Amino acid sequence: MTDLRETVEATGRILDLVRGSDVRRLVVKGVGVTIVVERAALPAAAGASEAPAEETADETAAAVTAPLMGVFYQRPAPDQPPFVTVGQHVEAGEQVAIVEAMKMMNPVVAGRSGTVLRVNVADGEVVEFEQPLMELGAVG
Repeated sequence: MTDLRETVEATGRILDLVRGSDVRRLVVKGVGVTIVVERAALPAAAGASEAPAEETADETAAAVTAPLMGVFYQRPAPDQPPFVTVGQHVEAGEQVAIVEAMKMMNPVVAGRSGTVLRVNVADGEVVEFEQPLMELGAVG
């Protein structure tokens, strides 16, 4: 299990390095593992037409996204209740989850006030950078 976590963490660091660059394909080979990162270029017209459709789908909902790649946890400890539950009101800046990466527990905080509409990932699931973890509805 440790080897898998180390591989996931290394992959996250590689993706962070490649993100924002012109690199389209990267192959990293190590002892017993090969990581291939490949990105396809989106046509400018397709990217532009998809963005407004997502925004208009539910203008009152906002996603709480993963601050980095790692393992998602809804609870501060296995024997404790979750930080938040569906239907609960949260304030901007309130901690709603944890993402563990490189043996560090990183807080996930709400970017705005709202009501938790849904949690999109399971406890203990590996998440990607900026992956939507939960949806917050508008206040009032």
